[in-house]
Amino acid sequence: VIIIIPEVCLMDKNETKTKINWLSELFELLDSVVLSAVCVLVIFTLIFRIFVVSGDSMFPTLKNGERLIVSGLFYEPKAGDIICFYNDYKDEVLVKRVIATAGQTVDISDDFRVFVDGKELPEDYIGDIDTRKMSTPMPYTVEDNCVFVMGDNRGDSMDSRDMRVGTVHKNDILGRLIIRLFPRFGTVK
Repeated sequence: VIIIIPEVCLMDKNETKTKINWLSELFELLDSVVLSAVCVLVIFTLIFRIFVVSGDSMFPTLKNGERLIVSGLFYEPKAGDIICFYNDYKDEVLVKRVIATAGQTVDISDDFRVFVDGKELPEDYIGDIDTRKMSTPMPYTVEDNCVFVMGDNRGDSMDSRDMRVGTVHKNDILGRLIIRLFPRFGTVK
C-alpha cells in the first residue's frame, strides 16, 4: 500500500499562508489590470476617440498628421463645429466643418462666398479660395437629420459640395473635435 500525501499537507502552516497570500495578490493585480483595460476601452470607444488628420482639406485649421480627440457622446451638430464622420464613397473617416444643419439653405456665390439662409458666413478660418466645380446644385436645403460640411481648404476638399460626399447623416457622425493632441496641442476655434 502506497499512501500519497498532498504537498500542502507536508508544508507547515506558514508556507501555506505565504503561498495563498502570493496567489491572492496575483489575482488582485490581474483583476485591477483587466478592470483598467475595460475602463480604457469603454472610454475610448463610447466617450472619446482618437483620429489622425490625413490630408490638407482642413488647412490651415488642422494640418496633416495631427492627432485629434473627438467625442460623440450626447452630441448635437451645430454650425461651426469640426466633426469626424464616416464616408461610404471614400470608405474612410473624414474631418470637415459643419456649415449648415437640417432645414437651413446653403448657397455659394460665383466668387465662392458662402451664404446660409441668406446671410454670408464670416469665414476667417478658410485657406485657399475654392477653384473646384460643384456637383451639388445651389442653393441647397439640408435634409432632416443631416448636416452640410465643407473643408477649410476649399480648393482641396471633397465635401458636401461634391455629390459623392453629399450631406452627412447624423448616424454617420463619429463626434465633434474636442482637442488636438499632436504635433500642436490646443483647442480649435
